[in-house]
Formats: sequence, structure tokens, C-alpha cells
Amino acid sequence: MTSQIWKFEEWESLPLKDVKDRLVRRAYRAPKLGDMKVWDLCSLALNEMCYDPVGLYVFLGVDNDIQYVGKTHGRSLHERMISHIDHRDPVSGSPHLARLVQSLIKSGEAMNGTEGVGRLLHMRVLWLPIPKMELSSTDHKKFIALIERRLLWHRCLDPKFNSERVKRNDTFTLKGTRHMLDLDTALGERL
Repeated sequence: MTSQIWKFEEWESLPLKDVKDRLVRRAYRAPKLGDMKVWDLCSLALNEMCYDPVGLYVFLGVDNDIQYVGKTHGRSLHERMISHIDHRDPVSGSPHLARLVQSLIKSGEAMNGTEGVGRLLHMRVLWLPIPKMELSSTDHKKFIALIERRLLWHRCLDPKFNSERVKRNDTFTLKGTRHMLDLDTALGERL
């Protein structure tokens, strides 16, 4: 089953103004995180899709409301899914990747890590793998970050648990270059 994978070719040319509607409609076929099998988690490695298992992912709530957008360019998408269900409290000074669970607790939508993980397991998850194409490793990471920033924008997906500061800005800087967000820009448009 690869219903959690929204192929690059299916969304790369969508203008930002249309992305949310199309993503939500596409997410109806996506599984809840808790329903995914190891086979599903490893599907990019098992299928002939020509994708590295890196890119973006979107968590959607029970009403298909956009909860969180994340990216990965070092770890695989399946590694990131597993790290999100860590219910332990963050330890000062060490990396902690279960940001979504912590956001659920801070917002009062979960009483503790265990309840936060339970909520997360009931969310649908959609993966947007980004093919490397002819890009260098550095440019591939930059391209993933560019698409993430477009998705986070309050006029695109406006996910509930991502940073308000990041979502509200109509401009952003990527590797020292300032960019303007525009509703007519294609989601997968290269710079």
C-alpha cells in the first residue's frame, strides 16, 4: 500500500492557492499513522518510484484539518514517523524530534505524552517525497526547505502546530536570499 505517498508529479505544478484543497482531497486515501504497517513505512524502499525517502510530510486531524508539516532531508520519512511517536519529555540540551506530541501537550489538546501519541496515531499522514533529480545534495536540501516554507505559509496550508511566526510572513530567507510568497507560484517551482 502506498496511499500515504503523494507523488511529486501529482503536485509539483499546483499553484499555492490550490494546494490545500487538493491535499485534503488526496489525504482521504492516506492511512492513519497508527494503521500503517512496517511494509507501508518502507514502501519507498520497496517500490520502483525512483525517490530517495526524503521530503515533506503532513499530519491531518480527524476532520482532515492540517495539523503539522515537517521535512526530512537526512533521515528517511519512515524514520521521522517513528521519532514523532516518542512520548518522553524533552531533555535539555539534547535533540528531541517529537515536536508534534509536545505541541499537543502545550496547547492542552493532550494531557501528557501518552495521550499525545494516541492522538497522533489517529491522524492521517501524507508523504510528499522530493526526487533528487539532477540536484546536488545541498541544492536538494534547499529545494525541500523551499517547498516546506511554501506549505507552511498561512495562505497555503497554515498548519495548526507549526510556528505562527513562520506561517504569517509573506517573505522568507533561504541561504541568504530573500523570497516572496505568491499564491500563483507552483508548489514545486524551482528557483
